[in-house]
Amino acid sequence: MNIRIQLLVLFVALWIPICGSSLCSSQFSLLSAQEADSPDPKAKAADVYDEKANAGDDIATAVARAAKQHKRVLVVYGGNWCGWCVKLDEFFKKDRSVARTLRYEYEVVKVDIGKFDKNMELVEKYGAQLKKDGVPYLTVLDEKGKAITNQNTGDLEEGDHHDRAKVEAFLKAQKSPPVDAEKELAKALKQASKDGRKVLLHLGAPW
Repeated sequence: MNIRIQLLVLFVALWIPICGSSLCSSQFSLLSAQEADSPDPKAKAADVYDEKANAGDDIATAVARAAKQHKRVLVVYGGNWCGWCVKLDEFFKKDRSVARTLRYEYEVVKVDIGKFDKNMELVEKYGAQLKKDGVPYLTVLDEKGKAITNQNTGDLEEGDHHDRAKVEAFLKAQKSPPVDAEKELAKALKQASKDGRKVLLHLGAPW
């Protein structure tokens, strides 16, 4: 027993000077850097809904953009406390097919509803049935800001996730109808004739 204690004391005595060397300092520095770079498991994820946003202004801005780009506005009601709201937001971003449809056909506005006590004037204005169907909840607005449909997202779920086919079917059914190119060209030619100008025809696609 005494021999073991003496050996332990000797080891500690030998180790202390070594730790004063640049090698030990480098090792501790590397360890500290690794610990600093390691993600904090308790770190809070970024909020899905901006609780300080002015939802009315956000919707007005989205409607103005939608009118210029021949899109519709998708209002997504929810809260950061709502697990299904977070799931839907992740689904909208990570599912490539759905994300593509949203990018080219919609202006998306996320509206924080607090604990069903915030932005309720917008909920009432657009006829959203949040208290009946819960959140997340969807409202589609046309290019003039008029609500054309409301949709509870429970119907778009399948088990513990949102169903791509159901979500895609809903989004494609509610997107703006394609512009009648011939009518638009005829209108432009007529106006150009009155103004003594020419028409520049630009062929393209949103993608």
